[in-house]
Amino acid sequence: MCPKDGVEQVSGHITVRIPQKNFQAFLHDAEGQAAEILQRNITGTDVTEEYVDLDSRLKAKRVVEERLTSFMQSAQKTEDLLKISADLAAVQEEIETIQGRMKYLENQTSLSTVHVSLFENKVIVPNLEDENLNTWDKTKKQFMKSTNMLLAAISGLFVLIVGNMPILVIVAVAAVFIYLYFKKVHNKNSNG
Repeated sequence: MCPKDGVEQVSGHITVRIPQKNFQAFLHDAEGQAAEILQRNITGTDVTEEYVDLDSRLKAKRVVEERLTSFMQSAQKTEDLLKISADLAAVQEEIETIQGRMKYLENQTSLSTVHVSLFENKVIVPNLEDENLNTWDKTKKQFMKSTNMLLAAISGLFVLIVGNMPILVIVAVAAVFIYLYFKKVHNKNSNG
């Protein structure tokens, strides 16, 4: 927050992952909610070359894996078997790394990452020291103070209720059970 000319700027930042097919609709809806759009920047990265390279490397590593597996089946010495097994483990680790990177690239191309920065201007009511204010200025000052207090109270109540929702639900469920228990006991005493 940075004050400027009696105005305090409140800001927030949101990062959203949107499926590619919904990207334009999301932008349209988000911009429709904004009072003013200060900046819009759309960038993209072409990962086709890297993906093709990874695919080629994966195919080559699969061929090596098949060869090592066939060598392992025909190996007769224990030391040969151990060496081939170590080489096979290294190749399989490389295959997993390549597959992981390919999945990451697929994820990055199927979902768009949208960074949204929000800014809101809030008028600050300065503490005026001048006691010689006219009635109109005093009225405006009091109106702004009461409006800010009302908004703060509503916000605080909302945070209190939503923030304590799990506890309130547990207390409500316990109260219902206690009520039903006492009602049952009361009905039993009335009938008995």
